[in-house]
Amino acid sequence: MFRQTARSTRRIAVLALGGLALALVACTPEVNVAAPGGTEVSGIAVTGAGTTSVKPDVALVNLGIEVTATTVADARSRAATTMDNLTKAVKGKGVADADIQTQFFNIYPQYGVSTPNSKPGTPEIVGYTVNNQVQLKVRNLDSVSDVLDSAIAAGGNNIRVNGLQFTIEKPEQYLAKAREEAVQNAKARAEVLAKAAGVKVGAARSISESGGVFPEFDKLQSAPAAAPGGRGGPTPVSPGQETLSVTVNVVFEIER
Repeated sequence: MFRQTARSTRRIAVLALGGLALALVACTPEVNVAAPGGTEVSGIAVTGAGTTSVKPDVALVNLGIEVTATTVADARSRAATTMDNLTKAVKGKGVADADIQTQFFNIYPQYGVSTPNSKPGTPEIVGYTVNNQVQLKVRNLDSVSDVLDSAIAAGGNNIRVNGLQFTIEKPEQYLAKAREEAVQNAKARAEVLAKAAGVKVGAARSISESGGVFPEFDKLQSAPAAAPGGRGGPTPVSPGQETLSVTVNVVFEIER
């Protein structure tokens, strides 16, 4: 009877210790179990960048007509007439209908000082402003200066030149060189890392392009207006060059 009781006591003690261990594991925030002989992937992961310079083939010109009058009807009518004159002028310089796009149209009141007849706390409306903006896509870069000057002359004092931007309409056709340079740049980086680690760079296991492809240019360059009364030469513009950039992520094998 005593022996059976002793064995029972030992069994209970073992079960209690096992339960305590399980309870401790359950209270641990994270438990990682590593199986022996795991298949850990090795390699050298690097990022490479490549660029290529291309002459722009398109100019984007943002123009606006702004007219203020005492009534909405008058402001709208005058703005419409001026925009029509501007459109005819740039078409005469070779800008196609499909390359003229309205970007913004707005009518808003102009407020003045309240008069004795005004209601207390109510601002006095003294006029209305119509703002109509268009973007021109000029494909012949040699005519950008003429297009600008013609638009400015047609718009008169109501013209607003909001910006001029040179860009590339279809950059994809120029990117082969940039992609090649990006991969070579990635391999050069991998070789530096491999040399420091005492190994050699093997074949590329994977290559991916990331971040998209964007031309690097100044956002919007303000264009100078023509001299008053038509004096002076044409408005000077300089297309310069665009820099197209590509980024690639490459994983190389490790050779020992």
